[in-house]
Amino acid sequence: MTIFTPGFLKETVKLAWPISLQSVLVTLLGMIDIIMVSHLGNEAVAAVGIGNRIFFVLLIVITGISTGVGIMSAQYYGASQTVKIKKTIVMAIIFAYLFLLPVIVLNFFSASSILELASSALSVIELGESYLWITVPSLFFLAVILIFEGALRATGQVKLPMLFSILAILLNVILNYWLINGGLGVEPMGVVGAAWATTLARLFHVLILVYCLKKIAHPVFPNKACLTNIYDRKKWFNFIQLTWPLMLSFGVWSLGTFVYQLIYGRIGTIELAVMSMLTPIEGMLIAFFFGFAAACSIIVGQNLGKNNFQAAWKTGVIFSMGGPIITFVLALIIYTFEDVILQPFQSMETLTLQLAAEIFVLIVFGTCLKVYNMTISIGILRAGGDNKYCLIIDTIGMWVVSIPLTFITALYFQWPLFYVVLTAYSEEVCKAFMFTWRMRKKVWLKNLITR
Repeated sequence: MTIFTPGFLKETVKLAWPISLQSVLVTLLGMIDIIMVSHLGNEAVAAVGIGNRIFFVLLIVITGISTGVGIMSAQYYGASQTVKIKKTIVMAIIFAYLFLLPVIVLNFFSASSILELASSALSVIELGESYLWITVPSLFFLAVILIFEGALRATGQVKLPMLFSILAILLNVILNYWLINGGLGVEPMGVVGAAWATTLARLFHVLILVYCLKKIAHPVFPNKACLTNIYDRKKWFNFIQLTWPLMLSFGVWSLGTFVYQLIYGRIGTIELAVMSMLTPIEGMLIAFFFGFAAACSIIVGQNLGKNNFQAAWKTGVIFSMGGPIITFVLALIIYTFEDVILQPFQSMETLTLQLAAEIFVLIVFGTCLKVYNMTISIGILRAGGDNKYCLIIDTIGMWVVSIPLTFITALYFQWPLFYVVLTAYSEEVCKAFMFTWRMRKKVWLKNLITR
């Protein structure tokens, strides 16, 4: 496939739109959770918002494992070594479960202590603790889902994961409405109902995914022969060497997003509720372009597996330039429809809605910079296994620059929320310079599967 041709654009859109649609729907579901409990008050919104953020930290760490599977699978697929994808999936699931088991056990004993860092309101802490007790165990289901999705997408099969995800999301919405508000003999469960709806939908998702892949004998579905790989120390070494920087990098970043939420929570419950409302909106805009970053990673990875480094470089340039431009156009459209987007939250207090409107403009246009960084990080550098440098960039941009500045402006200078959020974007400015420099050095142009 030649770069700058209709064929390239067609292949990009073919890969990107199902991933983008799935990502948008998953993010929309998080916003629906917030909307469906908004009539219960700021405390319920804050509890679900902070609970989702804690869950998000753990989820993103697991995403690091699935990303490693995707990187290796794309290069295996490009080198026509599809059978090795199955073995990678088995190793990834074992590794994910060994990581998750102590985390989930610890959640039952420490959830309230973590929530106390974000809010001093007893009602928020109690609701958030119940939410986490029910939702965090569903990470066992999500680990399997994400690992299989990473492998499927790497081989260009992006519609199948999208289909399963849509079915699970529809079930989640139905269960949300039923369990939160009650009916058919079930008493209204509020925030707890939202938690059960999420967990049951994820159980359904993993069951239908595994059943269908096994039923059709899909090429990436592991068989008993793949279990022999668990005794191969060299394979484990290569897998962990690729994966641990991803897990740590994603963990550092997601933990930082949680710290931001802690800072907003310490300003006040209203501020925490506002950011809980707007974070899913920002997430939807980013999720829309996640598909393009993922498509970039797939195309770059497959070219690297073929040792076609020139095509991989040109692909990276196209995506890194095009993503922010398209994001800005979409941001203008979204900003025009601000009133429509915030309409579902009209049952909340007037002061909360006024503050949300002020922050909305920052969230929308700041996403342009986030998409640029996401494209280079996920779509380009990580496709070539340059994960350690991405870890360094995330750590410096977030923990050395942005979080200290945001903490000082919020709790020392006590600036209004608008300027605190604006300060938080110093992370993206810092990372943009470092990611651009690293990309241009071309050290990420590597074939990982020949080592």
